[in-house]
Amino acid sequence: MNIKPLKHSEYAQMKQLFLDVFSHEPWNDRWANDELDAYMKELMENSNSLTLGLYDEKEELIGCSLGYVFSWWEGREYYIKEFFIARHKQKQGAGEAFLKLLNDFLKAEGVKHTTLMTEKTVPAYRFYQNNGFRELEDSAFLVKRVSRS
Repeated sequence: MNIKPLKHSEYAQMKQLFLDVFSHEPWNDRWANDELDAYMKELMENSNSLTLGLYDEKEELIGCSLGYVFSWWEGREYYIKEFFIARHKQKQGAGEAFLKLLNDFLKAEGVKHTTLMTEKTVPAYRFYQNNGFRELEDSAFLVKRVSRS
């Protein structure tokens, strides 16, 4: 397996992989085509975007990491907004291999930290913990619905 930056020519393949993963359990997302295109464009086309693909030995795209690189006082940080592995490759070590390859790639790029967010009630939570991620005890992720006044 290897990783490399995703090309715009691979957009349709990446989008289909994203839909296949996130429209099933445990996520059950219901993306409309226009919203998904806008979301993917926002993830891929910013000046600080870092979008990487995981490829198997046949050069088939089997995973993606979509996120942003930010400068921080402790050094550059990669924030993973979306990380996914093809459903037919899950629970076979592909995700763990991807994270190891990603770590090596980021280290070579001078990135000091990788951050992400996930729900505690899904298998991804334990997966990330098993692969070296930890919860920050003094941090909280907060949300507020924008309402009409």
